[in-house]
Amino acid sequence: MRPGFGGPAIPVGVDVQVESLDSISEVDMDFTMTLYLRHYWKDERLSFPSTKNLSMTFDGRLVKKIWVPDMFFVHSKRSFIHDTTTDNVMLRVQPDGKPLHTWILVTVTAMCNMDFSRFPLDTQTCSLEIESFCPMKELSGSAVCSLFFLCPPGWYNRLYINFTLRRHIFFFLLQTYFPATLMVMLSWVSFWIDRRAVPARVPLGKKPLKCTFQISENTSNSFQIKPFFPNWP
Repeated sequence: MRPGFGGPAIPVGVDVQVESLDSISEVDMDFTMTLYLRHYWKDERLSFPSTKNLSMTFDGRLVKKIWVPDMFFVHSKRSFIHDTTTDNVMLRVQPDGKPLHTWILVTVTAMCNMDFSRFPLDTQTCSLEIESFCPMKELSGSAVCSLFFLCPPGWYNRLYINFTLRRHIFFFLLQTYFPATLMVMLSWVSFWIDRRAVPARVPLGKKPLKCTFQISENTSNSFQIKPFFPNWP
């Protein structure tokens, strides 16, 4: 049961520290990242006397026995908390019960609607959104934005972080455009060969065409592995 049950909503602060942007998939339209999720709130029931005003730190076993904010990742496909060598969850309690901190190392795969109309000069914006199951819980974040929206049970508060991903054009110039340009220029050589030299002209026409199809096939096969450079907000 939450602190102050039946009273006003509890302010809950949220911090996110991104450790790595692991993968981006255009085929599945999602992205995977590993991050530290920290949330803090006040629970006077966990206060304790301390002459030196020092906090106490606990592992994840205590977290399972107390009330914690019921937050989740919106549009998440997969997510898990790291558990090597133990659950990567830490709880820190101040003598007065405030602030109460929890650190969680989590990897999450979330949806990202992408627009490829300007590929390969496109820039994608992916959002990581955090929400509470309970309506009208006061969530606040550090370096994140928030919004309210109405669902049948009531108003909900949602935090979101935008990640801007800019594609590196040099990769495609080197792997696709430059070889394709060379093949086209090579096909022009047949125009300078005597038209009666059929055995010489035919291979020069077939080889660039075959190489162009091969480049197109390789590009299609590797389409889901694209070099993006994140631009943190």
